[in-house]
Amino acid sequence: MSLPSHARTVIIGGGVIGCSIAYHLAREGRKDIVVLERSKLTSGTTWHAAGLVRRLRPSATLTKLINYSIDLYGELEVETGQATGWTQTGSLTLATNEDRLTNIKRQVSLGRAFGLEADVVDAKRAKELWPLIETDDVIGAVWSPADGRVNPSDVALALSKGARARGVQIFEDTAVTGLQKKGGRISGVEVGDHVIEADEVVIACGLWSREVAAMAGAHMPLYACEHFYILTKPLEEVQVLGKGTHLPTLNDQDAFLYARDDVEGLLVGCFEPHAKGLPLDRLPKDFSFDLLDEDWDHFMPMMENALRRIPALEKAEVRMLLNGPESFTLDSQFMLGESPEVPGLFLMGGMNSTGIALAGGAGRAMAEWIIAGEPTMELNEADIRRFSPEMNVLGALEARIPEVLGRHYDNPFPGRSMETARGQRRSPIHAGLAAAGARFESRGGWERAVHFGGEDAHLPLTFGVPKWREQVGCEADACRTGAAILDQSAFGKIMVQGPDACAFLNHLCAAQMDIAEGRIAYTQILNRKGGVESDITVQRHGADTYLMIVGAGEVVRDLKRMRETKGAFHVEFTDVTSGYAIIGLAGAKAREVLQTTSNSPVPDLKRFQFAPVEIGLARGWAGRLSFTGEEGYELYIPADMAMAAYEALLAAGASHAGLYASGSLRIESGFRAFGHELSPGTTPQEAGLGGFCAFGTGFVGEEALKDHSPERRIVSILFDDPEAIPIHDEPVYFGGDVVGQITSAAWSCRYGRSVALAMIDASLDLLSKNTVVPGFEVEIACTRYAAKASLHPAKEAFAHD
Repeated sequence: MSLPSHARTVIIGGGVIGCSIAYHLAREGRKDIVVLERSKLTSGTTWHAAGLVRRLRPSATLTKLINYSIDLYGELEVETGQATGWTQTGSLTLATNEDRLTNIKRQVSLGRAFGLEADVVDAKRAKELWPLIETDDVIGAVWSPADGRVNPSDVALALSKGARARGVQIFEDTAVTGLQKKGGRISGVEVGDHVIEADEVVIACGLWSREVAAMAGAHMPLYACEHFYILTKPLEEVQVLGKGTHLPTLNDQDAFLYARDDVEGLLVGCFEPHAKGLPLDRLPKDFSFDLLDEDWDHFMPMMENALRRIPALEKAEVRMLLNGPESFTLDSQFMLGESPEVPGLFLMGGMNSTGIALAGGAGRAMAEWIIAGEPTMELNEADIRRFSPEMNVLGALEARIPEVLGRHYDNPFPGRSMETARGQRRSPIHAGLAAAGARFESRGGWERAVHFGGEDAHLPLTFGVPKWREQVGCEADACRTGAAILDQSAFGKIMVQGPDACAFLNHLCAAQMDIAEGRIAYTQILNRKGGVESDITVQRHGADTYLMIVGAGEVVRDLKRMRETKGAFHVEFTDVTSGYAIIGLAGAKAREVLQTTSNSPVPDLKRFQFAPVEIGLARGWAGRLSFTGEEGYELYIPADMAMAAYEALLAAGASHAGLYASGSLRIESGFRAFGHELSPGTTPQEAGLGGFCAFGTGFVGEEALKDHSPERRIVSILFDDPEAIPIHDEPVYFGGDVVGQITSAAWSCRYGRSVALAMIDASLDLLSKNTVVPGFEVEIACTRYAAKASLHPAKEAFAHD
């Protein structure tokens, strides 16, 4: 079989991910698909993966993807005749401290929202399930009977066989040497002197994905690390289980270990705290079914942990210490989607050691995205558009990725932040915030001030009452009654100019953009299905000039959407994010403080108006709005004058507040946030924002929304018990049934209890008939807490609580 000269879809990579994408594209009826593999199918990372598949995950998206994978792996053998090695062994996750126990209980609660069976068990039961382990320090465990394992190579081969049966052409020993573009869009794949013209190209080649993407000028920020596990020769303690009988998968995350039986012996692997990064120039060009050198000095601390947990290893003969490379991302979530830089080029990789478990579901999600032209399910946490080109810096990847692997088993505490590759993007007033005691977290490459209590008010982290609660309470109070500075400089700023600027924005945005100069409009950008791609504010600076203010993580996705929507409109747009600082000034004294900084009168602005303003020695403009829901302004100042404005505000009596305080006030005010209440799968009506849609203007998504009657709604929730501390995704119950999930949560100093926003089933008609409805429960780490709900903002609905 010779290489074709044209294909509709070319997939680069014949591992489990590439095979899954090909299989699902073909299953959906897509024809003319070609898979190119540089070596043999399953080479690279797939063949040496441990093959563990665990259903319970920390997010709804990951849980859905993995559950689909497990169902698929059980069906593939029947369809293709190729075994996948799927074996339902169950899994056992140990806890040796209260925080770990809380974390795994939280996953059990999330799983219950999806009907997953899992039980919290004691040490005695854990020992019964895994007789080889020492349980002296175990305080609890979670038993998930529906989990299991697969043979990774067999899964990939089954997927490839199913793809071939549907007409997919697969070429092994076929290395891609270049990518071609026409008019900025991907157009072909080079294999030596041969060119395959393609309508779309998918990069799913594991370790080499970043370098292959760069052939087309696309950014795919991932990096490789060494990953270790041992295989022992047969052990009597395992042999006595009997043929066909398996131990559950064992997760001992406090010791950084996982384990399972393997050919009558044991496989024990780790995610060690001090991981080893792997520059690809260390790999030979023909690296295929190969491994890296054993490194017992590096592995020994983990081996000692394993010996403590599984004493039988003392007499085991080690067959090999396997060291195989895997790729990871900056934030420990995998990436997929269409390249923001190169239309028609789709990217998937950085699986962070969950590639086998995710392959089925993520491959299907990618195939559907390719066919539909946009995601068909909630994929925000994996969407490649969360990474800007600035984040694809090799120095940052080399510093961060070993930490990502090393913290794979970290408890996901609120307030957790990576420590490496810090300081990449800093606000123009960063130095002032640092001097004021700011505690920073890295978000999207930006250093963001979360509170001003420093390390003393931050550590140690916990799932319980955080150390910063009192500090954040003071900051929230300042945002209400004083004048608090909120650094919002990480927000994206996109200038839109041209004779068709207004018409273009009316097509792009759901709200009416033909507003008066000096006005600000709040709006959403929607997809064709009416889902929210972004929520923004838009300022009109002139007849043909607008400025969009977008979320810090939405710049890449918004610019991509704008390029796709531009068409014949005579309009240009420019990312000017780095050119301006945004200083929020929130609180009842905001105007007083602002006036103190200036010899010129502060304009008397109504809400959603803006005007020029002088702030000390700086000049910018002020908009009357605040994401806290309190009185206040957003001050837009050229970056080079931002410190002058900041210093003037401090001298006039302003204090500081961070993201935790503004987040709490946002939730009290019922303001929706992208990535929480708003997503590509959420409509404005579901989010309670239908009133911002200007029907009749021809905006993208309008047709889908005309007769849309939402079946779910965002509600405000107030807990009865101050001990309830939700974080995100907890299931919400009413009448004993799951009716939704928490989308945002925070401690409310106003009420002395947690408040939250949640997406729930709108069939609860009583919500529309009553201001406040009691009788709700939210399950947090296997404990249910009573709460009340309302369609109105918490600070209005629960004013008398």
